[in-house]
Amino acid sequence: MVPTSRWPLLLVLLCAGALEAQTDAGSIAITHVAVIDVAAGKTNPDMTVIIRDNRIAEIGPADSVKVSESRVVDGRGKFLMPGMWDMHVHLGNATEAMLPIFVAYGVTGLRDMGSPSFEMVRQWRVEALAGKRIAPRMVSPGPMLTMLTPFFWQMQVKSPEEARRAVDYLAGIGVDFIKITETFDRPTYFAIADETERMGIPLAGHLPSNDNGIGFKVSAIEASNAGQKCFEHGQGIPFPFEPQDPQIVPTLLRNGTWIDPTLTTYWVQAHMAELMSAKDERLKYIPPSLKQMWDAQTAGGWGNPAIKKQVFQWRMEEMKGLSQAGVPLLAGTDLGHPYVFPGEVSKELELFVEAGLTPAEALRTATINPARYLGREHELGTVERGKFADLDLLDGDPLRDIHNVTQIRAVVLNGKYLDRVHLDALLSRSLN
Repeated sequence: MVPTSRWPLLLVLLCAGALEAQTDAGSIAITHVAVIDVAAGKTNPDMTVIIRDNRIAEIGPADSVKVSESRVVDGRGKFLMPGMWDMHVHLGNATEAMLPIFVAYGVTGLRDMGSPSFEMVRQWRVEALAGKRIAPRMVSPGPMLTMLTPFFWQMQVKSPEEARRAVDYLAGIGVDFIKITETFDRPTYFAIADETERMGIPLAGHLPSNDNGIGFKVSAIEASNAGQKCFEHGQGIPFPFEPQDPQIVPTLLRNGTWIDPTLTTYWVQAHMAELMSAKDERLKYIPPSLKQMWDAQTAGGWGNPAIKKQVFQWRMEEMKGLSQAGVPLLAGTDLGHPYVFPGEVSKELELFVEAGLTPAEALRTATINPARYLGREHELGTVERGKFADLDLLDGDPLRDIHNVTQIRAVVLNGKYLDRVHLDALLSRSLN
């Protein structure tokens, strides 16, 4: 007989051990479910969605779709939306222990923004797609480029010539894009931009900062014209006290430049003292190595909280205008930054709505916008026939209340159905 005190652990282990076996069904039908059309910003009620292998095989009104699947999920009272992407994370800092935790929070895609080894991230995603590990889809630049003494997740280049060789090397090993820090001088920055364009690989990251930390050596207009595809942390969008160039937004629109504001990071910086003193339950999911890095980064304090809150507010005030102007936005959290937890893409969406976006506009930043950014709109980002089955089944309508993206009843990950018991088992396994 198993001791009573060990029953919870046994249950977790049984659920975890049976995870693959119970999610390898050849076909799944989610019936009578409300489907969220993120592109149109509307809910289509009483639909049935058929999943075969890892694709959405059929979708239509429940009374018109024949169901003969090996697994049938009753979706009455539930809402089905595309799985979410977190478009700014640092997997090299977070470690592979975080990957199933993302899934438990409804995140089915990640844009890594700098890791020591692209081969490591590539191996994780190969294993994920092969069903050998529970993890989101991933894109990665490998190590980010810097002109300063590099951290372990960076690669140093000291001149335009070295920068071109670094871009060629990274492109040669198959990275998905090039990520840069703010450390570059103008000649080296433009060498990187020119080489990425020549190699046909996207460029994303920070804008080169002035030596005094105020303003940029390369303006947003220059960087957009040079082909930088995405500005991280909203850099380049001027604060109220900075010169307001009326050509910034038209330039971004003309060049198709994206903004990933990472509002969550600004919010965390504005509330760091409270977060450090709080006993957040999610701390138990943070690997010791990452927590040690957080402690080292916060050991000397975190600056003037009043200034941090003002900066956060300024960034928030920019979002509605950018969205209304049509500048494409992405949801990213900057996981790896102290006290940014896995799954906080939901927090990012809440902040977008607080800033003035509609829930539909906010949802797009984590679903169809990442698909468009990655050039994969034909296979990701919406609940449509033929697309990969990366889906979140919710207990509430996120178009009515964006907070409902946290009410996750199940996740479909590349065609595998993970119900709430399995998702909770993933969280419990991360503690072992």
